[in-house]
Amino acid sequence: MKSIYKLSLLACLGGLSLTTQAQTSYNAGLLMENQLNGTARFMGMGGAMSALGADLSTLATNPAGIGLYRSNDVAFSLGWFQPTAKAEFNGESTDTKHSKFSFDQIGFVYSSKVGNRTAIRFLNFGFNYRKVKNFNSDFDMIGPMPSGDSYSHNIRANLQAAGNTPEDFDNVLNSNNPLADTNYSWLSILAGETGYVSPGADNKDFDTWGADYIGFHSENRGGINAYDFNLALNIKDRVYLGVTLGVYDLDFDRYSYYYERLFSDKLPDESPLMTLENQYSLEGSGFDIKLGLIFRPMEYSPLRIGLAVHTPIWYNLSQCYAAAMGMQDYQGQDWNSSTGFTDWYDYSLRTPWKFNLSAAYTFGQNVALDAEYEYADYSKAKFTDPNGYDLDYSNQLVSEDLKGVHSFRIGVEGRIFDDISLRAGYGYTSALYKELAYKYDAPTAIETDIDYMNNYDAHSLSLGLGLRFGGFYADMAYVYTHQKADFYPYSNMIFEQADPLTKVTHADNRAVFTLGYRF
Repeated sequence: MKSIYKLSLLACLGGLSLTTQAQTSYNAGLLMENQLNGTARFMGMGGAMSALGADLSTLATNPAGIGLYRSNDVAFSLGWFQPTAKAEFNGESTDTKHSKFSFDQIGFVYSSKVGNRTAIRFLNFGFNYRKVKNFNSDFDMIGPMPSGDSYSHNIRANLQAAGNTPEDFDNVLNSNNPLADTNYSWLSILAGETGYVSPGADNKDFDTWGADYIGFHSENRGGINAYDFNLALNIKDRVYLGVTLGVYDLDFDRYSYYYERLFSDKLPDESPLMTLENQYSLEGSGFDIKLGLIFRPMEYSPLRIGLAVHTPIWYNLSQCYAAAMGMQDYQGQDWNSSTGFTDWYDYSLRTPWKFNLSAAYTFGQNVALDAEYEYADYSKAKFTDPNGYDLDYSNQLVSEDLKGVHSFRIGVEGRIFDDISLRAGYGYTSALYKELAYKYDAPTAIETDIDYMNNYDAHSLSLGLGLRFGGFYADMAYVYTHQKADFYPYSNMIFEQADPLTKVTHADNRAVFTLGYRF
């Protein structure tokens, strides 16, 4: 059952203009869904090194891990990423993959020994560039529509919800600038100008279409990068403290293409193809602070306990987009309409606080084990406008659609020879979206992207190999991530029509190579 809050808007927002750009929970989720990235040693252990420390990637999980360094370190990492998706819709299956090489990490640690008898034994400084998230992926789905449903029925419902009559619709379509009329969504204008939805001949209702086959394609490009600056202390070889300032930049570009093969009982000789294309660009920057603690509760035990708190990331963002709709081979010709690119629109996003608890144990000099738990309540993320005021409508959608996310990671490293180590890890991350989350199309919105995907729990398995050559080291890791998802090319706002659900299986492959030197 869909959210009462969202559906009630169809009835009560008829006189309210929503032509200002509203962010959805999916705009927030794009930047907050987790992705495992880092050095090959970190990746080989499944990202579980927050209490074990002494790796550049721990700047981003538990900053106190840099306090365990007793020598300088410099390293860089190269990666290969291949996200794959298998989509199944009404008996038809499509497979999509996209491979990408990337520069994933470069950083250093400068370790300064203070003294053997002083309270502070080491004062360490670290810097690390890392790829937080790689957006590069493609996705396809196709299949028949036995119900004959079409998105044109949604547009008709939104026109009616906004209080627009067929006669009013005809008048605005004949005006000089229909997109400027705040009583109409941009999708409804595109639909009217192409004949996808039109005033009926008697001006008593809107004419729509049925669809017997649909398809969707999308291409995502870009990523989120972080620049981490760290200060860490070693206190009496028992307590380690650290703080990391993270500076972020991001760019994201998306192209999507949706189509329907149409039919109409009123026009039995017509079977046009409706196409809807969207282009979306997002740019921005942000920062956060991470505080970390690692301590050994027993003096003669190698057990370590780690605690870390991450402040929200404060993002300043800017976006623009464009859409084009077409009706091919309708009335003997092709009909096309487009919005052109919008101006860049600025807003801010504040992600939630994040908490990390970890424990590590070393067995002699040959085996190390780390396990950790992480939690963040993503329903607390907040959008604000350029003046700092809360975007209440968007924040309500976030609180309704998103939830707290639990992550568990465990990793093990074993030294099989003096210069060769093997690693393995497992990671679990719970779903970001609630079970009934969906994208709501406001009756007068200017947004034209209508698809969305709800990812479920993610499981990852990793393997790693480490080689040492004096001060030099070379690490390699492979990570396989499996995740189910539900994809919808659009969400029905009409009770008697089922959502066009596509079952998706993500099976992502990632390989990382790190080369470093300790001195």
